[in-house]
Amino acid sequence: MKKYLMFLISLALLITVGVGCNKSQSVLKVGTDAAYAPFEYIDKDGNFAGFDVELMQMIADELGMKLEMQNVGWDGLIPGLMNGNYDCLISAMTITEERLKQIDFSQPYFSTHQAIVIKEDNTTINSAADLIGKTIAVLNGTTGDLYASTIKDVKMKRFDNNPLAVQDLINNNSDAVVMDDLVAYDTIKNISGLKVIEIDGAESENYGIGIKKGNDKLLEKINNAIDTLKNNGKYDELVAKYKSVN
Repeated sequence: MKKYLMFLISLALLITVGVGCNKSQSVLKVGTDAAYAPFEYIDKDGNFAGFDVELMQMIADELGMKLEMQNVGWDGLIPGLMNGNYDCLISAMTITEERLKQIDFSQPYFSTHQAIVIKEDNTTINSAADLIGKTIAVLNGTTGDLYASTIKDVKMKRFDNNPLAVQDLINNNSDAVVMDDLVAYDTIKNISGLKVIEIDGAESENYGIGIKKGNDKLLEKINNAIDTLKNNGKYDELVAKYKSVN
């Protein structure tokens, strides 16, 4: 009887551990810097929202996994991924050669280019050429930062999140903010007194989902999920939803 009882206890423990493992494996942990609307932000109810969040939820659904988002400062996103704090990251992050040295990326899921945000009453800036010698605010370490840094005689002001860079412009402490175009249009939609200047000939940039090097299985699964969403029309519906409001 004792042997039989011990067998039942052991079996119960194995089932409990097995259920725990399955539960852990069913969670997709994703890092993001939720301060870059309309791609990722915290809504009025305190929930993650935005294009990237909705796309990640659709991918998690395709994988049969529960989505768990983590809000991480921009500078800590890649280090956190490399440290194993989450399975992948999505944060309107452009695929660049420098970043590819640190992490892998999914296939591109969105294309954008840089744009300039200035105050409506600013008549001195009408194109990218007019940024020469000006004070430019940017989100630190972004492609907007890289682009603006190449302009002659500019004074760079780098911030930990995009809202801080925009606030610096509003406070008349900088002449312009450089950021991704869809984010720029979302900014002027929500804040009066600002306008967008398109950059003629700006190169197209591609966003990707960041995955830790060596995690080839997850990379393949995410790429397959993106393919599925593009083929069944759900991806196009999501893009249309966000582009139609700007």
